[in-house]
Amino acid sequence: MMRKMEKKKKQPVEPDEVVEKENAKENGKENANKDDAIVENKKESGKEKENEKKDDERVENKTERGKEKENEKELLRRRMTRAQRKTRIRIENNVLLRMTAMMVDGQVSKVDSIKVQCEDGLYGYESYTYLTWDDFQAVFTLEELTGAVITSYTMYLFEQIKNGSKRDHGICFVSPTASSPRERKTKSKNIDDSSRSIAERLSKRKDNDIILIPYNPGKHWVLAVLDMKTSTCYYLDSLRASTVNSQLRQTIDAAIILYAAQSGSNKKVKLNWVNARCPCQPGSTECGYYMLKFMKEIVDEGVEILANNNVGGSKDEYTDVDIDGVREEWSTYVSNFIFR
Repeated sequence: MMRKMEKKKKQPVEPDEVVEKENAKENGKENANKDDAIVENKKESGKEKENEKKDDERVENKTERGKEKENEKELLRRRMTRAQRKTRIRIENNVLLRMTAMMVDGQVSKVDSIKVQCEDGLYGYESYTYLTWDDFQAVFTLEELTGAVITSYTMYLFEQIKNGSKRDHGICFVSPTASSPRERKTKSKNIDDSSRSIAERLSKRKDNDIILIPYNPGKHWVLAVLDMKTSTCYYLDSLRASTVNSQLRQTIDAAIILYAAQSGSNKKVKLNWVNARCPCQPGSTECGYYMLKFMKEIVDEGVEILANNNVGGSKDEYTDVDIDGVREEWSTYVSNFIFR
């Protein structure tokens, strides 16, 4: 009997509960491993999604930058008229002009215009103008100058007189917009309006007896210079026309009569017109540069340069250096307004 019991002790039978517990442990481990795998997969999936999101953002940013560049190019293309595609002349070897061109291409090409403002004393009222990319390009390509370029260079001369080192010869200016005819008006209407504007400027000239009047009868710039002390009007035309422009003459003659009437003077003033000698332009688009050079010489030397018939000295035409000097002065002055 004892032997049989010993044998039974040597071969114990595991209870069902123990088996179940062991199985549960195994299943728990398997489930834990599965959960860890799921979590790991989720992490990997999350990283992949995050990376995908970053990639999408990079692509989107590149796309946005590409669109911006394309929009800038398109804006520039829209502004590139046939005249603007012409080659810029004597820019690369001129530091001042090259720097201005870089600023213009970088800034002015992105906006409609820049505002250039001067002291109120220039024309006797608030004085400002707007320069577009076309205006700058006209200067860079030596094309026909616009009224805005003429006005802004006049601002430069005026500030040189008032704040710079230039001697004040008693000079004042008339706006080219006020003096020049407009296409939509009749000849008589233009003469009436322009003569009133000039008469009003004369009434506000204070002690200035020399009045510079830029004038454009149509695609050509000329200059009239009134000397109120001697009742003389000098006419400077770089095409060296044999006669004074008739509409300009009528306009200024009418302005003098109107000014005399407004000032209460009974004295009848008849102007002495002088077709002054001056350098002659070699081509068809230099008139604006020549007129600005005439103005500069008169501002520098006074009316005596006209009385002595010495505008341009002994030159028959201005040199490239002379013309580039005007371009440099204008560029230096207006570039101060680009970033305002």
